[in-house]
Amino acid sequence: MDFLNPDSFSMTPLVELPSSINRFKQDKVRIFIKLSQFLPLQNIKSLFAWKMLSGIPRKTIHSTEHLVEYSSGNTVFSLTVLSKYFGIPRMHAIITSDVPEEKKKILKLIGAELLISNGPRSPDVFADEGGVYEAKTLGRKKGWLCMNQYTNPDSPLASENFIGREIWEQLDGNIGIFCSSIGTAGTIYGAGSYLKSKNKNILVVGASIKKGSSIPGPRGEEAIPKLGFPWSKVVDQTMPIDQKSAYKKSLELIRAGLLVGPSTGMQLAMINKMIARMKKNKSLSKYKNKKGEIVVVFVAGDTMFPYVDEYFENLPKSFFPKVKDL
Repeated sequence: MDFLNPDSFSMTPLVELPSSINRFKQDKVRIFIKLSQFLPLQNIKSLFAWKMLSGIPRKTIHSTEHLVEYSSGNTVFSLTVLSKYFGIPRMHAIITSDVPEEKKKILKLIGAELLISNGPRSPDVFADEGGVYEAKTLGRKKGWLCMNQYTNPDSPLASENFIGREIWEQLDGNIGIFCSSIGTAGTIYGAGSYLKSKNKNILVVGASIKKGSSIPGPRGEEAIPKLGFPWSKVVDQTMPIDQKSAYKKSLELIRAGLLVGPSTGMQLAMINKMIARMKKNKSLSKYKNKKGEIVVVFVAGDTMFPYVDEYFENLPKSFFPKVKDL
């Protein structure tokens, strides 16, 4: 199963958005997207899962039969597959009751054992209640282990090495702005730290979910201060994005041949909003490279396939072709 080891394959693609999607092309803004869905498990969290599992001492692995994590998405999906590679036979996903049936089916399909938490959907990672706390509590039982993606230092380390480093090398250092959604904050903290270590003037911008909206993966604007990683040390600004904008921009990318999920559309919506604002206040030129270009990079976290029903729930019928009888 070495094909699952991220050290065994080349960098994931970094592609430039066409002018049909990049409406700031005439302003010498170049927007690149890093396609993490080209990983074997088709999501960015597989990098973090591999790194976290790699950090478990061999002695601990031999005494562990159950892995547990508070996650209903890409992290637990990846841990379920990869834990068996590392010799841990059973994976338990703590989820809340509002997780859609299609996501439950995907998790059961790959062998995850589901446990329903009655706590809040986005709990404080340090609180003594909710799914994160319940996972940590179960992880202390004999034969059990919790990776705790919310505070595990191997998570941002994976982003630093596989996202930040790769972006820097693929663009030969010609990057002015790095954008990411904020979920656990592992991606933005890790990659952002690496990029700023190379050039402290790189602008790092994070997208959160606008209050009252729901987007799978990222956290709400009121929840991001409660996260486990010190992301604010590297993130220069954050911007809340509503769910309709996220799904709309994701659909735009999908129809251009970039098969990405709603959290990726969320980032593009943020980039458009950010660049428009910077044009208005004339601050865009601060991030020009030697060629006079502003290079912006964001990261595709996964594909749209786990969320198909949600596009039809969140976007008007006019966005989709009608079905007609012959």
